[in-house]
Amino acid sequence: MANAPTLYLVVSGAPAPEGTADLVDLLLNDGYQVLVLSTPNGTRFHDTDRLAELTGEKVRVEYRMPGTGKSLPPADAVLACPLTFNSTNKFADGHADNFAIGLLCEMVGYDVPTIVVPHCKPQLASHPAFQRSLATLRSIPAVSLIHDPHAPYEDRMPTWEHVLQAVRSATPAS
Repeated sequence: MANAPTLYLVVSGAPAPEGTADLVDLLLNDGYQVLVLSTPNGTRFHDTDRLAELTGEKVRVEYRMPGTGKSLPPADAVLACPLTFNSTNKFADGHADNFAIGLLCEMVGYDVPTIVVPHCKPQLASHPAFQRSLATLRSIPAVSLIHDPHAPYEDRMPTWEHVLQAVRSATPAS
């Protein structure tokens, strides 16, 4: 897609009730070039073959060795959705121990608009480390959180339409 805004979609080992492929389909239909990046555990929760089929690009899980493969095009925005308890904490603390979380940390340095949609059990969400992580992420100017701590667990994930609206709001006009 020429001149289509580039969106990095970071997924982790959390379920997406509406289906990640449906989210990618919405984003593509809205005119985004979508590149999917996954934590290692995320590959168990999301159909990476289907995501690759939709985007025309393999889901990236590992760092590439210098001089191999092709670089990612610059991102206009990043969507981390769904992001587990562990991945949210890693991102907030800057623990770049896998490609997807390392990329999130790097995007902060580039000041790329980043929407984070954590998804974990209420028991984990009440943990002090998670609360500190949310506060840290809220303090980063480029980061927007979509998280309702008072919603029942089954309604914690926003609708894909809500997520799409947040992406539209965060994406600079092209």
